[in-house]
Amino acid sequence: MHLVRELATHGKRSVCCLVSESRQERARELLEALPESARERVSLWVGDPRSMDLGLSGEELAVLTETVEVIHHCASITDPAGTGEEAAGNLRATAEILEFAEAAPRLKRLVCWLSATVSGNREGFVKETELDDQMGFRNPIEESLHRTELMLRESADELPIVVLRPALMVGDSVSGEAEDLNGMYLLIRFLLSAPEDYRIPTPSRTGVRISAVPVDYAVRAGLHISEDERSIGGTFHIVDPKPVTVQHALHLFAEATGRPAPREHDPLNLATALMRAPGMQRFRNTTRAFLDQLKTDVIYDDTNTRELLAGAGIQCPDLESYVDTMVARARQA
Repeated sequence: MHLVRELATHGKRSVCCLVSESRQERARELLEALPESARERVSLWVGDPRSMDLGLSGEELAVLTETVEVIHHCASITDPAGTGEEAAGNLRATAEILEFAEAAPRLKRLVCWLSATVSGNREGFVKETELDDQMGFRNPIEESLHRTELMLRESADELPIVVLRPALMVGDSVSGEAEDLNGMYLLIRFLLSAPEDYRIPTPSRTGVRISAVPVDYAVRAGLHISEDERSIGGTFHIVDPKPVTVQHALHLFAEATGRPAPREHDPLNLATALMRAPGMQRFRNTTRAFLDQLKTDVIYDDTNTRELLAGAGIQCPDLESYVDTMVARARQA
């Protein structure tokens, strides 16, 4: 939705949104919140990127094929708790999008929004140019993203492809708007449900860095990069250039929720506490996937991103500047 809003409110482009039947109502609600001038430029097309011909009729497909100039492929599931079926759907969606792109005579850009977690179990410094599977993956979703990028690289000689790899995304840094309250929000929700004197335990590897980015920054950065001619054929990590450690994030969350700061060395186990907490059982798979991320210490190279964002005035805000906004959104839930 942030992407649609940015595209519709800047410039005079028409924005065609491929929306599944089950999400039509939600899509209309979100569009109603746009200014009228922007809303008039957005059209909803009911289909499914995982289906043949994107789930469109022959006539609808022909119209889009002849008119579309830029494709933003955002249909890939990046939630680490995703199922094997959803992972397979990532590959089907990419295959359909590539087929559509090859048939579009006016195509200028195919922008694929994926995830930095394609690095899987890799630790240390990961370059934007690297696509390595030697260390394996933590879940089927990451493996599907790896295979997706392989498909894109095979088509890069024939199509103007741009690959964007955002880090772990959180809600809007200003408004707090967020559809998904998993990931880092699990820690906040856990603290909010705990007694006021509860001291959150720390994981064994407190120095692991968490590269989270607000969705508003990710979209602004991704759009600016993808509209630059130099981005074609490139891969770009959209990450926090100064990622915080797990220990520092826990301190920030504890302070923002009014709980005591975590101890430096705690005999308890964060994973056990989260998995056993009342009300958190229904997030068991999501929690386990998030904890796996907290065990993997990785730094994402963002050389290509910094080069294309230079002078644009688009900077990733520090977690300290929007942690209260995250907590406020979690309280609403």
